[in-house]
Amino acid sequence: MAVALNPELLIADEPTTALDVTTQAQILDLLKGLVDEEGMSLLLITHDLAVVAGMAAHVAVMQEGRIVEQGPTETLFRAMTHPYTAALFAASSHQPARTAQAQPTPLLEVEDAVRSYRTARVGLFGRSGTFRAVDGVTLRVNRGESLGLVGESGCGKSTLTRAILGLDALQGGRVRLDGEEIHAGHHLDTDLRRRMQVVFQDPYGSFNPRWKVERLVAEPFHLMQTRPRDMRSKVAAALADVGIEAAAMDRYIHEFSGGQRQRIAIARALITNPELIVLDEAVSALDVRVRAQILDLLASLQAEHGLAYLFISHDLSVVRASTDRVLVMKAGRIVEQGPTETVFTAPDHPYTRSLIAATPRIPADWQGGPDA
Repeated sequence: MAVALNPELLIADEPTTALDVTTQAQILDLLKGLVDEEGMSLLLITHDLAVVAGMAAHVAVMQEGRIVEQGPTETLFRAMTHPYTAALFAASSHQPARTAQAQPTPLLEVEDAVRSYRTARVGLFGRSGTFRAVDGVTLRVNRGESLGLVGESGCGKSTLTRAILGLDALQGGRVRLDGEEIHAGHHLDTDLRRRMQVVFQDPYGSFNPRWKVERLVAEPFHLMQTRPRDMRSKVAAALADVGIEAAAMDRYIHEFSGGQRQRIAIARALITNPELIVLDEAVSALDVRVRAQILDLLASLQAEHGLAYLFISHDLSVVRASTDRVLVMKAGRIVEQGPTETVFTAPDHPYTRSLIAATPRIPADWQGGPDA
């Protein structure tokens, strides 16, 4: 973290948004230390109310360009007066109404997956080493189920995800979708590609800004070279499923807010009528109110279409609210798994306990926001 020489004020704009909980805790401790040691002020800009509770002495709440409420942090949290502040607190602890019932039939199966990378040589005559990013991982996602996968950055989540999506080859093990093997690193069968889609963290970064929304949402059809005659009506239907009007088809992605872009990304994932959607940090960049709306949307779509979800996230509160089971990954291995609420309330592995302990919380006795 770069800090100017003897600054009087440090402005930290969402400094921990994309970080896992343990790295986030380290960065927040670093900021506290800099403030104490250098005697400077800190302006922390964030949508995470739990981070504010642990870091800020004074808080200001901003809506549509105006400060609608401010005061000492604990005082404001205990006795907020503005409806927008109350709405933020409600959204931060929001639990989506999940009615979908998982079936006992496996849809995605990963067996003893292994993926290694060669590391750089040490010295002129040294040999390169091997880093095992995924080390014998076995998991399954049942039909209609929401499965969470959590762990620190570098634990192997992204490498495993790429193998599941058929983007990277494994050196050992196998991945199957509904019994059909995915030969990662090779051209995927059109039907397999149709049945498994992904929603990424940054919808804007995953869209071509020169295309209009109609082509962006229909992109999976272009990739599969199976363009239905009624493609425009299919795009309109997918947009309607996520609460976007059909007129949006003729606009460009930069014309939409972050939450609308993520809805459009979900519409793109829905266009091929998939059975499994991989949600790779799909809500981590959103503010708490938009995040709550997207989680509600995902829950309703799952109930309506019988979708299975693989939630990959460093946000433990999202995983706890949105999944049936959770897997905890460390150094390429699954170290704990089980029903989500069981793992969160009675974690067995020390690593799981450390992740939960590192998660910021609003104190339980601050009436404005219940303990997360």
